[in-house]
Amino acid sequence: MTKKQASLYSTLTRDSAAVLLALSAWAAADAWYVVTNLGLALGLSVANGIFAGYIIATRLHEWGHYLGALAGGADVTRKQTKGLGFFSFDFDYEGNDRKQFHWMTYGGHVLPWLGLILLVLLLPLDSLGRIALISSIFGFIVFATVIEYNIIKDTFAGADPLGRLQELSARDFRNAGSAGIVAAFLGMAVLS
Repeated sequence: MTKKQASLYSTLTRDSAAVLLALSAWAAADAWYVVTNLGLALGLSVANGIFAGYIIATRLHEWGHYLGALAGGADVTRKQTKGLGFFSFDFDYEGNDRKQFHWMTYGGHVLPWLGLILLVLLLPLDSLGRIALISSIFGFIVFATVIEYNIIKDTFAGADPLGRLQELSARDFRNAGSAGIVAAFLGMAVLS
């Protein structure tokens, strides 16, 4: 039986629209600050940079997982989600093997790094709002790495991927969130 899944077009359109809207709000605030040098504009540019960076990073992370799974030959199903829906697809843990799980996991790390590198190369880092955008993406990458590192390590040692994922606790997410926030602030400090 074939699984019903969201169309690739609708999923791509939804995620692209989210990224474009977040980037547009950030760019408007950044331009307002560059033109006026107002403190309010700077605050809005920084806040929008943090938000846009998070949206960009989460979308790249999910699409990286999806593309990694496909590259590894895994069975994946795009999900019908409401709103932004963080998880965009389902990985078949029963039907896919550990190697396919690793392909999927690594994809979720490669694409955000590529996006971050591209933005660093294309974007002059001469305002705090621009630095906030870059630092937010970096912070999310650190968050995802902290969450997924031990899972990858344990599955290479033979642990069941789904079982290992189910062991994640609220504390794991808080610790990873704290690491991501610290990394984002360090990124801002280094780039400022």
